[in-house]
Amino acid sequence: MDYLIIEGFMGSGKGNIAKLVSKKLGLTVVDIDRRISDRLKMNTAEIYNHFGEAYYRAMETLILTDLVHTNKRSVVVLGSGIAMMPQNHDYLKKLGKVYYIKISKAKVLERMKSSKKHAWISAEEWDDQVRKLFEEREPGYMEVADMTIEADDLTQEEIATIIAEDAEAGHHEE
Repeated sequence: MDYLIIEGFMGSGKGNIAKLVSKKLGLTVVDIDRRISDRLKMNTAEIYNHFGEAYYRAMETLILTDLVHTNKRSVVVLGSGIAMMPQNHDYLKKLGKVYYIKISKAKVLERMKSSKKHAWISAEEWDDQVRKLFEEREPGYMEVADMTIEADDLTQEEIATIIAEDAEAGHHEE
């Protein structure tokens, strides 16, 4: 198990948590969404608009297959939809331990309303769209998670510490 994989819904803080974990353990961060954007020289919204969601999901799977063959211990940040695709589940299990940063729908809505990052969700149907995506994605998160961290009442630093301590304990057992 070389990779520490962090998943969660939009607004869960997984990117910041990955950076904190990487600092604690001296590992690099691999951000799947960033890898796709870098490869295509477009941001996520442009990729969705130009090629569609199915293409984006295929790119996520391609990046996961690349990681299976790289095998360099690092912290991986998943896009929030990656676990929806059943073909990705086996890759995730091969890559390492999956940590699900679980936040409530209410917390998601609160955080995302103050974020500019998710402006692609249309304002007039915002709450409904976010709730629908959350309900679609959560079963996938639960299915691939090796450890679920109830994060509503924890700071990102506390979550990073939980992951780092768990990862170190598991790494020494091998």
